[in-house]
Amino acid sequence: MADTRPARAPAPTLTDAVAVVPVAVLAVVATVSLAYAHLGAHSLPAVLLTSLLVLAAMAYGARRVRVTADRNGLLVVLGCGLVAAVMFFPGFPYGVGDKDPGNYVAHAVQIADHGSYAFTDPALAHPTLPVVWENDKARVPAMWVDDAETGRIVPQFFHLWPALLATAYDIGGYGAVTGLAPFAAVVGVLALAALLRRVGGVAAAAFGGVLLATNMLQVWQAKYPSTEAFAQALFVGALLAVAIAAQERWRPAAALAGVLVGVSFLNRADSWLLVMLTAATLGALWVSRRADGETLAAAAGLAVVLPYALWQAYDAALRYTVDNGVPGLERTVALLMLAVVGAVAGRALLARPAAAVVGWGANARVQRRVGLAVCAVVLGLLVVGFLRPLLGESYLTFQGRRLRSYDERNLHRLAWFLTLPAFALAGIGVAVVTLRRWRTAAWALLLPTLALTVLYAYEARVAARLMWWGRRYVPHVLPGLLALAALALAAGFAWRWRDRRPLRVPAVAVAAALTAVYLGQSLPLRGHDEWRGSLAVADRVSALSGDQRGVYLWQKGGCCSSPSLLWSGPVWLAHDELSVLLPPEPAAVPGYVREYREAFSGDPVFVVWNGATLPPELAPLGLETVVRLTGEMPFWEEAELERPDGARTVRYDFTVYRVP
Repeated sequence: MADTRPARAPAPTLTDAVAVVPVAVLAVVATVSLAYAHLGAHSLPAVLLTSLLVLAAMAYGARRVRVTADRNGLLVVLGCGLVAAVMFFPGFPYGVGDKDPGNYVAHAVQIADHGSYAFTDPALAHPTLPVVWENDKARVPAMWVDDAETGRIVPQFFHLWPALLATAYDIGGYGAVTGLAPFAAVVGVLALAALLRRVGGVAAAAFGGVLLATNMLQVWQAKYPSTEAFAQALFVGALLAVAIAAQERWRPAAALAGVLVGVSFLNRADSWLLVMLTAATLGALWVSRRADGETLAAAAGLAVVLPYALWQAYDAALRYTVDNGVPGLERTVALLMLAVVGAVAGRALLARPAAAVVGWGANARVQRRVGLAVCAVVLGLLVVGFLRPLLGESYLTFQGRRLRSYDERNLHRLAWFLTLPAFALAGIGVAVVTLRRWRTAAWALLLPTLALTVLYAYEARVAARLMWWGRRYVPHVLPGLLALAALALAAGFAWRWRDRRPLRVPAVAVAAALTAVYLGQSLPLRGHDEWRGSLAVADRVSALSGDQRGVYLWQKGGCCSSPSLLWSGPVWLAHDELSVLLPPEPAAVPGYVREYREAFSGDPVFVVWNGATLPPELAPLGLETVVRLTGEMPFWEEAELERPDGARTVRYDFTVYRVP
């Protein structure tokens, strides 16, 4: 690598600070929120006080540094953040439990109200009550039953994002909850622009920040209260910290990069890959005897968080980890130990070969040859990826069913959002990084982008519906590919020939054309309001019980917009009522209802039935009509064979009856 140790003191810029500080604050507050939730003691004062102490300690560790101004870079990065804020805010007020985002919100309110990530189901805990389950894991969607005998519920997903949402709810209610994902996405854009400022200059920062802020996939995930935007901020923030550490030889930045990788694994199961990539990279750096201080600092930062992440993955959320195909604890620990032992042994036994490799890699001619080989491999993979449909259809097992995965068309589907010119520019960006004098910061961006793009393009391992499928690419692949495209545009913008810059106008024109295409896709989504009114419906239903806890017995509906699927979870978790599904056979309902009436004799009991009429089998219950709720909610379409570009409406119609 071409980096050399500077004689001056580390000098991160205000541009770096604008991007890094929000990432660090989000990571610390999220981790502290999760720790208190796992302890069953989550509260706003505890989270804020502990977070302030941790952030103060981090600031103290970074105190001996001078911060430079970088006026041009700061203006560009802030401008990109402004564009992102316009595109991302407001977030969707997601008040239904149809998918992960709504269940994150419901779980967050449960944590905020009761302090713990796990809770007890009164229906399951009752010794004699019959209980109907939504599926073989949960009574209501996503709320997996950990122990049916005690009624202990542990929601299916990793718990970092709901814990952070819980803190947001404590601070500002549902408004803060719906604003958290857009804020995290803005931070991700700031981090990418600041990273490109270091790697490619002001023009690269402007191109990359605007392209990411306007891309449809980015806008969609930024507005949903889901984990992707936060995961992206952590990932790009870690890359920025690596760039600062590499260019400034500043160990606190390297330590922060390790911390952010560990927090990424607390956030999402697939960030296991980032942990392994980081461990392998740090091991190789240690063997090479390059940047020893920064390497140790990054390893220490990762080591601070990793034990906690492993405990969550293989204890608190073990079933979810297994369900997502993450390698087991034994294999994970073995791989980590292999990286450590290999690094230590390799440094002791391979000193001369490692030094020879480092010297060989520093040669400009060798770098060009290796760069050409990398470019050839990338080009070959792109050709194979785009020709892959000729090899036949791909399938996956999703929720117990064998379905078309469309994995053979992953690059085609990604190109609907990224565009083919952007793919071509990303390929040129690979050449810009590999054929120039090598820089650690640029390669730190390139390597994980290429590795994860190849992996997810081969097998997305998620539902084939496009807007849901796209969430797999937003945290790591989308910012990486757009960053490479921005580096290509910036290289053209800066290229000189006979004291002129003939590609300056074409580069700006191409960037403007891409932005126009992205805006054409994303502006309709920006003006969309997913599930508008859903929070009000949950409020309306839960208010029927007054100051008492209501027991709501829901007619079990099918996929994917039945009232039980949409609101049974939020009414239970976010409003402290109790939701229970009814048997599918109407003849079995009266006896079932009477058992709940007797078990919860001190609470109001309601039956929630689809439509306006009850089947005759329920007549013996003498149910009293309380309210009929009807309406429509907007819902962005989820296609598989074409890019979704509009909303449809979902109609709901159900009646709430009181059991006398």
